Amino acid sequence: MINTLLCLMAFLIGSIPFGILMARAFNVKDLQTRGSGNIGATNVSRVVGFWPAGALTFLLDVLKGMLPVFVVNLSSFQAAWSGWWEGLGHPGIAINENIIWLTAFCAVAGHCFSPWVKLKGGKGVATGFGAILILSPFAALGGILAFAFTFLKTRVGSLSSIAGLLTVAVVYLVIRDHNSYGSYVWIGAMMLFLILIRHESNIDAILKGQERSFR
Repeated sequence: MINTLLCLMAFLIGSIPFGILMARAFNVKDLQTRGSGNIGATNVSRVVGFWPAGALTFLLDVLKGMLPVFVVNLSSFQAAWSGWWEGLGHPGIAINENIIWLTAFCAVAGHCFSPWVKLKGGKGVATGFGAILILSPFAALGGILAFAFTFLKTRVGSLSSIAGLLTVAVVYLVIRDHNSYGSYVWIGAMMLFLILIRHESNIDAILKGQERSFR
């Protein structure tokens, strides 16, 4: 029950459409019909402007990924709940690494398929990045460097995001002790696959040389 509630919490937090809310705050009511139609920070930056609307959207979307994972991962949170549950004569709550990664996946899924915008949403990069910041800061740093390098060379946001995403996966697998791998690795792979699937149209445009850039 607790694990289900944690995942639901993560999904609902991830589903908040900050891109639409930020665009409306700057008098853009039709974000989903302009630019790429996406509600993420990239399209907000393109339609409304990077500062402050795009930057704030990115920051809030990152926080959507950080917050659920941080709450579940917090040792004091686990101890408090376990103590309360044991006081009622029940076994302590086992919040293991699988649940932590599952909350990360649910936050990204909520961003990608927000019920507030008819199961449409963003592409999950910023929210996934926020989750990785808590799960593996060194992998997140590798992703930042890969994104920055690719963006400086190409000025293509989607290509830079994909490069950063793949770098995060590689760095995490390299720095993590192989003997400690668990089923959470498959949850991480599902999160990676979901974000890549959301970039399908961008990947097609990149291969055809037709992807939008910020040049």
